[in-house]
Amino acid sequence: MSKFDIPGHGKVVIDIGYGGAFYAFLSAERLGLDVCSSKTQDLVDAASAVTEAVKRQFKLHHPDNEELAFLYGTILTDGKDAFSDEPTTNICVFADAQVDRSPTGSGVTARIALQYLKGLIQLNQTRTFRSSTTGSLFTGKAVKARELLLPLLIGVV
Repeated sequence: MSKFDIPGHGKVVIDIGYGGAFYAFLSAERLGLDVCSSKTQDLVDAASAVTEAVKRQFKLHHPDNEELAFLYGTILTDGKDAFSDEPTTNICVFADAQVDRSPTGSGVTARIALQYLKGLIQLNQTRTFRSSTTGSLFTGKAVKARELLLPLLIGVV
């Protein structure tokens, strides 16, 4: 968790997580938006600003392959990171301001790892993740903790 200066939003706390790709994670509320009711273009613009700011202000490192040490995108969430049987909703904005129609497999994997590392979920607690744009669902859980966390992901698009 680090603070980044986001143009138009000031200093904002953002998590960086890895689940096959690096993502910036934050609640849309921190940017004055709602991931479920704000216009998609407003979410895309805000997420793109976050991605660009993080790229300028933070150097990523990958333990095995420096070619993978780049921020793939930003995932804005509904802020519901603590364990719940209810779905948590997000939007993934990646590459050149593209929007994933799904909750994003590598993003969900990274989000599960972050939730586990923060003590918000336990091993084998299944979470459901919903795309704010299509409503598609993925379920996932942390299944093994070692030096690296092994998450399990199941998706329905």
